[in-house]
Amino acid sequence: MIGTEAASRPGTFSALSWRGAIRVPPGFQAGLLSVGLLAVILALWQTAWASGTVSPLILPRPLDVASVLLTGVVRGSWANDIWFTLEETLAGFLSGVAAAIALGAVLATSERLRQALYPYVLAIQTFPKIAIAPLLMAWFGYGLAPKIVIAALLAFFPVFANTLAGFLEVDAALVELFRSLRASRWQEMRLLRLPNAIAFIVPSLDVALVLALLGAIAGELAGSAAGLGNVIQQRTFLGDTAAVYAVLLLLAGLGILLRAAMKVLIGWTRRRSRSQARRRPAV
Repeated sequence: MIGTEAASRPGTFSALSWRGAIRVPPGFQAGLLSVGLLAVILALWQTAWASGTVSPLILPRPLDVASVLLTGVVRGSWANDIWFTLEETLAGFLSGVAAAIALGAVLATSERLRQALYPYVLAIQTFPKIAIAPLLMAWFGYGLAPKIVIAALLAFFPVFANTLAGFLEVDAALVELFRSLRASRWQEMRLLRLPNAIAFIVPSLDVALVLALLGAIAGELAGSAAGLGNVIQQRTFLGDTAAVYAVLLLLAGLGILLRAAMKVLIGWTRRRSRSQARRRPAV
């Protein structure tokens, strides 16, 4: 009663009316939390540097890192390296996704083939990519090819696992329905299993893209004349810790941007497919 009377008076707000009038979206709350956490990290970083408890060779001043990052990104001194790394990432991502979908579809058609080849796929996936990078350099040289291969290997497995699951984990009732209608094996794959697999494949693409970026950097660290991994190697050798931190922050930002772009593309594709399905005339 008191809260109602207070809310009815002009210029007076009750706690209930305040909560009702201002609704903070959950996304905005998460953004504020992220910004606050970043501010705390930067404050602790600056405090640790200013206190002198950590050597500048290990922990550079945040302003020095920001200055190097500004020079490298905004003024374009790292432009060629950024494009080189992105080219490797995208090429490796597309190659790995194509190979994963093709192999997953093939193995889904035959249980005997799946049992024979799946252990080899797992074995290749468990190889540490940074360890096989020198071998790839010996085979393909120091150009784009070995970095693309490593990026493709890292992007391959999550898409492959989801593709295989999507082709196999189909509603048994729908399978029986297709077979009762005497649908061919190709019709079952194309009309039933493939649409089901797409629902499994799409959520794994953003993870595969970020893994492709990691693979490209791993290849560059093993040996490269360009790319952000090459910048890390050079600056580490020169003792320029601020530049190394700047490149690491840049890579973190690129990973976030690539994942966000893939999510936007996936969302746009889903909305377009739904709108086309609504416009399609009923049979």
